[in-house]
Amino acid sequence: MAWALWPTTSPPPRERHYRSTTACLLTDDKGLAGEHAKAAWAGMQEASQATLIKVQYLAVPGPQTAANASAYFNTLALQKCTVIVAVGEAPVAAMLEGHSRFPDARHVAVGGKTKESAITDIEATTLEAISATTKTVVSESA
Repeated sequence: MAWALWPTTSPPPRERHYRSTTACLLTDDKGLAGEHAKAAWAGMQEASQATLIKVQYLAVPGPQTAANASAYFNTLALQKCTVIVAVGEAPVAAMLEGHSRFPDARHVAVGGKTKESAITDIEATTLEAISATTKTVVSESA
């Protein structure tokens, strides 16, 4: 009797089918706890929901130098990230040094004034502006 009364509707599937595109966030040692990183990550997640692009992040542990951050920047680039967003002094410096080795990726520096034509600079005016601009840049790359 219980089987006959069992609801016939099933819940919607929980899995998402992503595109073969990944946007990656490189942060300093604060990870997503840093205000600018948190804002950029929020924008990336919104873009992911809207466009089905995969997003991931990697924090740079240890000394906050361009040399140390370069290994982590290279890791993301070798993973074929379509967009690499760098937040923090060391990650942005690593991007400045290494972006030319990975011309197929779009490079974005949050708060950095790189003045490099191959890197999109997002000014750190407000957290909302960082989030919105990051969402736009990542969505465009989907």
